[in-house]
Amino acid sequence: MLPDRVDRIVDENKRPAGSAVYADLHIHSIFSDGSLTPFEILSHCKKVDLKAMAIADHDTVSGIESLMKCSHDGVEVIPAVEMSSNIGSLDIHILGYCVDHENGQLLEYLDGFKKHRTLRVKKILKNLSRDGVVVEFEQVKAMAQKGALGRPHIATVLVENGYVRSISEAFTRYLGYHSPYYVPKKNVQPREVIKRIKECKGIPVVAHAGTLGNSQVIYQLIMDGIMGIEVWHPEHTLRWQQMLSEIALKNGLIMTGGSDCHGRRFGSIQIGKIGCGKQEIAVLKDCWHNMCDR
Repeated sequence: MLPDRVDRIVDENKRPAGSAVYADLHIHSIFSDGSLTPFEILSHCKKVDLKAMAIADHDTVSGIESLMKCSHDGVEVIPAVEMSSNIGSLDIHILGYCVDHENGQLLEYLDGFKKHRTLRVKKILKNLSRDGVVVEFEQVKAMAQKGALGRPHIATVLVENGYVRSISEAFTRYLGYHSPYYVPKKNVQPREVIKRIKECKGIPVVAHAGTLGNSQVIYQLIMDGIMGIEVWHPEHTLRWQQMLSEIALKNGLIMTGGSDCHGRRFGSIQIGKIGCGKQEIAVLKDCWHNMCDR
């Protein structure tokens, strides 16, 4: 059970703007598909006066360790990860907060996922080459630097090589779900990801839940053991924020929020523009302490 104080959270549907944001719990670094290093992210968090932050890279915790060991200068760093899963063709991302980023089983699982990502990228490149769209694997790998390989890295190279004028065009023409070059992701059920996060004392939260476009899927995830909902996200309308807040409150779930910032890869740096409040962080930490005491 979540702590009783979850019922006392103020139902604020507008966390996005300025001083209302205490924490940004959804930021990506160069270790997945972001353009900023963890230390650059921390520096920007200080600049915009955030009190807490989480780097939630896709299927990797590689950017966490060095950051946890450095001086945070008043910014609390919450270890996190954004893990991939799906129900059929519907992608479902699960945020894991307060995870034990040194857990051996988690690291082994994520390493296997990294290898699958590499194979997937190679298959996409092979498909593209059949129609004369030539992108070298080494170029994509260099673009990713330390990050886990993914379609955004291919998209960036397509722009650099002159095949498209923007990343969005790359996805529309070559990398989207309905493209003939698309290769499906690894098939992983949400309940498996939720279970893995809980096994390393983490708090599983459904990411950008409003983009799923179906509240029934959210209720299925609740049955699968989800413990929170990302209510505040740049792609959520006010209507979805309200709906997700109500679902969270009625089901005793944590509410979180974040900018889903990828640095400059998809535009300007949005760190701290959307997030959650001090109360949500307190509830998240209470829940984590309860789990650790079991």
